[in-house]
Amino acid sequence: MLCPPFRLANMHFNRSLGRGLKILAILNAGGEHRVASLARAVKLPRSTAFRILCTLVEEGYVWRDPVTDLYHPTSMVLSLSDGFDGMARLVERAKPVVTELGKQLVWPVMLATLSGTSVLLRQTTDATSPLAVVRYTPGFRAPPLDRASGLVLLACSGTQQRQMALDLLYRDDEGKHELPARAAIEARLAEIRKVGYACVHRPGSASNRSSLAVPICADGDLVAALVVRFARSAVKQHVVMERFLPLLRQASHVIEARCARAAAPADAARACAPGAQAPALKIAPALGAALPARSKSEA
Repeated sequence: MLCPPFRLANMHFNRSLGRGLKILAILNAGGEHRVASLARAVKLPRSTAFRILCTLVEEGYVWRDPVTDLYHPTSMVLSLSDGFDGMARLVERAKPVVTELGKQLVWPVMLATLSGTSVLLRQTTDATSPLAVVRYTPGFRAPPLDRASGLVLLACSGTQQRQMALDLLYRDDEGKHELPARAAIEARLAEIRKVGYACVHRPGSASNRSSLAVPICADGDLVAALVVRFARSAVKQHVVMERFLPLLRQASHVIEARCARAAAPADAARACAPGAQAPALKIAPALGAALPARSKSEA
């Protein structure tokens, strides 16, 4: 039996925070609202509701359409559920595939998603990869525009989500000029959508600063990116294109198929049955480190 909610007599509550969360919950439930309708929904004066909305807009959780004066939640809202969200099911279904791919490539393999305006690492083989120079753990966040994972996630997201994320990124960069020109980024994202992958070589002293990423989709919607990190000095470009990319795409399709099977009621019931085994993974034969023998001329 569950105990009813209770309040400690000496507990101090923040009314403004509570009101802001109510407005955010209404917006996140769907639809679109103006200030007046939100004020009525939470039984607040219009001026109070407007101030709360201004705060949510400033913090990036809400977007105001300047033409219609309607308020919408942004992808930043997703970051509030990182500790408890549906991605746990995706990670569970992807884990054996990511693990097997990591064994075959030897280089570290990662599963990442877009969370607000950052890339969120969901799963990685860093702990078991002998070639991982910097070892990341799930929960690590990174900016999206200089990583293959972030570029793939932005490129393959829906138009509205992508534009909102870029708006927030460039708003935060205003006056700093640390990001590339937005037109150049949008052109690059369009090219990534066309070819279906992103490959980035980042400058730095760490040897595995290069990455290759492909999207993972479910029911036609982007859900994650599958990534391999490697050292550009050790892996030739033709190896990346001819060996790494096909394996990543194949693994992505296997994850998509596992998600589709789990979505079917009958298969879901069988998967939950005692002693049920995960479907066999159909990944190409092991490639060792997926590297050709390096000649002296390549050294």
